[in-house]
Amino acid sequence: MIEEFLRTMTYPMLACLLLAGIHVYLGIHVLARKVIFVDLALAQIAALGAVYGVLLGYDLDADQWSIKLFSLLFASVGAVIFSLTRMRHERVPQEAIIGITYAVALATTILMTARLAHGAEQVETLLAGSILWVRGSTIVATAALYAAIGIFHYRFRRNFLLISHDPLRAEAEGVSVRLWDFLFYFTFGFVVTSSVAIAGVLLVFCFLVIPAVIAVLFADRLSVRLAIGWVVGALVSLLGVIISYTSDLPSGPTIVVCFALFLIASGILWYVLHAADRAVAVLRVAAGGVAFAAFFGLTLLFEKAPDRDAVKLLASPLKNERLLGLHMLAADSSLAPTALEKILPLLNDAEAEVRGQALRLVIDRRLAAALPQVLALLDDPQDLVREDAARAAKILGHAGITPQLLAAAEREEDEYIRVELAEAALELGDPHGLIVLIEVMDNGEATDIRKDAHEHLSAHLNLDFPFHAEIAAAANDSEIRPFREWWEKHHHELKWNPRTKIFSP
Repeated sequence: MIEEFLRTMTYPMLACLLLAGIHVYLGIHVLARKVIFVDLALAQIAALGAVYGVLLGYDLDADQWSIKLFSLLFASVGAVIFSLTRMRHERVPQEAIIGITYAVALATTILMTARLAHGAEQVETLLAGSILWVRGSTIVATAALYAAIGIFHYRFRRNFLLISHDPLRAEAEGVSVRLWDFLFYFTFGFVVTSSVAIAGVLLVFCFLVIPAVIAVLFADRLSVRLAIGWVVGALVSLLGVIISYTSDLPSGPTIVVCFALFLIASGILWYVLHAADRAVAVLRVAAGGVAFAAFFGLTLLFEKAPDRDAVKLLASPLKNERLLGLHMLAADSSLAPTALEKILPLLNDAEAEVRGQALRLVIDRRLAAALPQVLALLDDPQDLVREDAARAAKILGHAGITPQLLAAAEREEDEYIRVELAEAALELGDPHGLIVLIEVMDNGEATDIRKDAHEHLSAHLNLDFPFHAEIAAAANDSEIRPFREWWEKHHHELKWNPRTKIFSP
């Protein structure tokens, strides 16, 4: 267990330590400047640059350096905007400008990704990040960049600290506040561009703000604040990585939630330590916890009882009423299987949204009677419906349907769904799903889907075939050929373990 954890999570953990190292320092500057959301705004602008590069035809994974260049160019524009909008006598707070910039950048990102085949997935990747896929070469390059920026800031630390903590004194001493503001945001843009590519917008923001806030709560000296921030960043990162690994949760959002909980705990500790009467403070905290738990307990009393006539809505000619009926059925855990079978006709509904909702209810309730219609939906014209059908087939199916799954995989043009179909065949004990994954690893258009295929392959095969994104991105076949040759010689020897769902030679 520990060996597997270290093999999988060492690089993500090292990436978290890197992010904590540079962002705690920058976060202390950001708090002093009272521009809390500047990192979020710059990160979103950098993400917008990445999406713009994708729209111009570059691949988010295969053309990483080109994408980073677009991100850096956009972040540089943001640096210019933020350095020019800092005024001595503000009629409009700079934080308002930063918030507006963030909102516009996010809205523009969503509009741009609407033109992409997998726009929703792109936005999710940019927000949540893909820190699990970080490679050793990326960590080395990022560490070199952060070190160069750190040396630059250390060399001119007096100017940077002056313009952050006392800009009036900086002006009095002849320091160009606007120039050093630009240099601060420009180097900040370099950091954010690299950080967003590794961890996503949300996690980068938390690394910047939360350890710095905790450090500022408990210390006044810069050196002590840095030490506290680095320790907090390292400990919370390790905790988040462990929880995400053991609970099979996305690493980025898990670390974000851990940071939030640690901040709440730190705030409570600070309140107790600085209270005039600590015993009273502890009682107040305990009472607040009880009140918080009671509030959520009371909300459960207002849970809406499902409409027992929901089944009637399924026959409505109005799409919204049919969807409402499906939602009501999903909320009612007491319905008998005969009532649930009323949803079967909706699997052939003219509206793709209704078909999709019906499929999700089939999956949730493990409605085995729907399997024939689920298999028919593997040829549905809508991508999302076919994807849900593949998931449903994996959950409801049996070994006898794997030829249909593999045939659907051969017909499928969407590579993400091909991987889902291959995974379904493997889960049902058919090793020929491996050959579908090999083909995706070999010919997949995006590195992400090749990684996904390799991950599924590794999960079901008791053999070690490494997969390096850098080689795959260069369309080098050397990573795929050893497995293909092995398959041709030994696939007939594979033995299936139905308990672990792993093939062994």
